[in-house]
Amino acid sequence: MRLLLLLTAAAALVTPPRRRQQTIVQAKKKVKKGFDYKPPPKPPAKKALTDDVGVAAATTPEGNSQLLQTLLAEENDRAQVQTEAMEELKERDAYVAEKGVEAARVPDAVANRMILRMATFGGVPVFLGIGVFVWFYFQATNEDNVFQPTAVAAATTVPWVLGLLGIGFGALSASWDEEDEGSALGVDEIKLNVGRLVDGVQRSAKDELMREKMDKE
Repeated sequence: MRLLLLLTAAAALVTPPRRRQQTIVQAKKKVKKGFDYKPPPKPPAKKALTDDVGVAAATTPEGNSQLLQTLLAEENDRAQVQTEAMEELKERDAYVAEKGVEAARVPDAVANRMILRMATFGGVPVFLGIGVFVWFYFQATNEDNVFQPTAVAAATTVPWVLGLLGIGFGALSASWDEEDEGSALGVDEIKLNVGRLVDGVQRSAKDELMREKMDKE
């Protein structure tokens, strides 16, 4: 019995004591912040809401309410403008359906004015080209003059081209106002009439899109 106690005491003296495992909290406390220590990255800051202009919108309830009212007012204005455009289109379609061909009829005063200017600016170059051709013919037959075919073709073709351009210029340079005679050259009138044609084409395209939208509704 005594021998067993002595062996147990000797084993206790030889065996080193067990070290307690460090807890996670103690391990975190022993971490030192040296020169190579890098703090963890901070989360990115939240960006403020922005409106269409790019200015930061107010995050308070009052600011949000004011922004909502502004957006609703703009949406109501757009809806009102679109409704007015639809009503105007319906009125134009009803007028055209009622009048028929008479709705697109050009007034007599404007038509006569356009014909006169087309005959002037288009007819003069055409008759000039005919006269040049006749002159070449008599020179070749009576005077025995020889001309290059390219020269004859160019001299007679240019007046015809000018005549075609003159017809379009005469129609566009005439005053489309029944009570206004317009100027002699029609420089101001042609600017106004070209603008009217462009506006008419754009309006026709918009009316077609609006009709398709109305049919879908």
